[in-house]
Amino acid sequence: MPLGACNCTLCHIEERLLTDLALTESNVFELLSVSNHLRQFPSVGALLLHLRALPAATKSDELLRELFAARAIHPVFTESLLVLVFLPMLHGTIRRVERQQPGLLAEDITQQTLSFLLQFLRSDELRTRQSHFAFAISRAVKRQVFEWANREGARNGTLDHDTGQIVAALVVEEPMERHILLRHFLYRCVSKGLITDPELDLLIQFKLEGSTGEDLCASNGTSSNALRQRLKRLLAKLRRLAQYPSNGC
Repeated sequence: MPLGACNCTLCHIEERLLTDLALTESNVFELLSVSNHLRQFPSVGALLLHLRALPAATKSDELLRELFAARAIHPVFTESLLVLVFLPMLHGTIRRVERQQPGLLAEDITQQTLSFLLQFLRSDELRTRQSHFAFAISRAVKRQVFEWANREGARNGTLDHDTGQIVAALVVEEPMERHILLRHFLYRCVSKGLITDPELDLLIQFKLEGSTGEDLCASNGTSSNALRQRLKRLLAKLRRLAQYPSNGC
């Protein structure tokens, strides 16, 4: 069940959460009996394994919707289970930030990442959402973590402001350690109103996370070709901004 034997802070948190869930096993039967979907699983462990194996698409929506509803009955138990569901995503995100920002403490990155997850799980935005819960949670947490890491990197004076190099790295595949430079440039563009938040999400998903765009297409009904055309137009805009920095960035 645990993520692995890397002995990181997040793995220790996972062990404690799994132990706590085992100690409150009396809540399991009531939790799993609140709906037809949840009661299909013989144990919370089976439910956790199933949810972790599902892609961030509509297949997990019914189960997550029912877990959100179950928080009214067992808030601490259910929230711990939700944290465990998304722990593999957190683990990967934290490792990427550690590689991109070696000056940040692993404990600080972990604390911030968990905090962002809990905040979004309790947010009005998630409460009013109707579908694609896993996708929305993953995207929101990753974005907040990278924004925080970007601010910390800027505060520590570790970011480069060479926009020509940054946009070149955006258009051509570059090593992982340069991705933080791209993010810095993109967030500057957003803060100046030169690109929108949805455009930033598109760039991060395609160019920085290496996604094929399937989740984004599924979430808004857009064709993959339309997304690619939109991305091309957006890259052309960024090239112009880099060529004429006096226009904004």
